[in-house]
Amino acid sequence: MNTHADMWLEFGKSFGMLFAVLAFFLIALYLVRRFSGRFGNKDSMALIKVLSVHHLSPKEKLILVTVQDESVLIGVSPAGISSLARFDKPPKAATASEPLETAKGFQNLLKKSLIKGNGVQRMPLKNDSSDLRNDSGKGEIS
Repeated sequence: MNTHADMWLEFGKSFGMLFAVLAFFLIALYLVRRFSGRFGNKDSMALIKVLSVHHLSPKEKLILVTVQDESVLIGVSPAGISSLARFDKPPKAATASEPLETAKGFQNLLKKSLIKGNGVQRMPLKNDSSDLRNDSGKGEIS
């Protein structure tokens, strides 16, 4: 016959095994998430590089990326992703002796670039009738 103590012992063994299996899965999940990005493309071989990210709100942000020696300013919102501006010359990297230009703020850097007109192309808006060209997003203007 099973005594009261034997029942508690079996319950403890079952609970212990359940805890061990859950701990194993959590550790495996942590390790996969931690090391998953380290075995892909190296930064020297990457075609797309994220230069800067500026969060405007919890669900909206501006991202500056470089693709094939061209910088693109992208706006991301819950409604979708849109290309805002293209820069012919990617911003030069700051050296250790000069202060990092983005430390002054992403907004100041963007204003400087737009005022100087460093090869910036204004992207047409959907309701903008002054510019009738279509941009396919692949760098081709028809």
